[in-house]
Amino acid sequence: MPPIVDICQIFFQDTSNILWLICPLFLAGILEAFLWKTALFEPLNFPINESLFGANKKWRGLVSLPLTHAVSVGLFQILEPWIIKEPLPNWISLSSLNWLEYGLLVGFIFNLSELPNSFIKRRLGIPPGDESSLLFYFVDHSDSPYGTLLLWYFYFQFPGHLILTGLVVTPLLFMTATWIRKKLGLK
Repeated sequence: MPPIVDICQIFFQDTSNILWLICPLFLAGILEAFLWKTALFEPLNFPINESLFGANKKWRGLVSLPLTHAVSVGLFQILEPWIIKEPLPNWISLSSLNWLEYGLLVGFIFNLSELPNSFIKRRLGIPPGDESSLLFYFVDHSDSPYGTLLLWYFYFQFPGHLILTGLVVTPLLFMTATWIRKKLGLK
């Protein structure tokens, strides 16, 4: 087993890489909130299946996030050479990925991964957005990231140590993102 210093270094590098890889998701989440207010997405503003997932899981999210994420990935690929001058060892760059494939898949899986949690919460009678339970607050902020981590590992074949780091780091990042979206009035 590597010494603790090596483990900490890998954790830091993986956390930095994860932060970079999810930057497009943060931008996509902001962009989609603006898209939802347009007439273009109004026809998709209805529940996927209200009895199964509740009224808040709508078709517009399954369509808008993949699209805005693909655009965001393309934008970050353009910016990457100016922002990431010297990547850390074993760095996964956005420019090494097909922006359309990666953008659409991650955006779709990110939203699709919320549905099992919503299904369970509706069966338990827990209202949408209920933050009174620490367990469900954590699950609400880990379902989509964990779905994305599975996609990263099995489809994009990202390394296991990055995925293990993501199990710890991503829920914290998305809790922070939710807080920011609420402060900006976007959620």
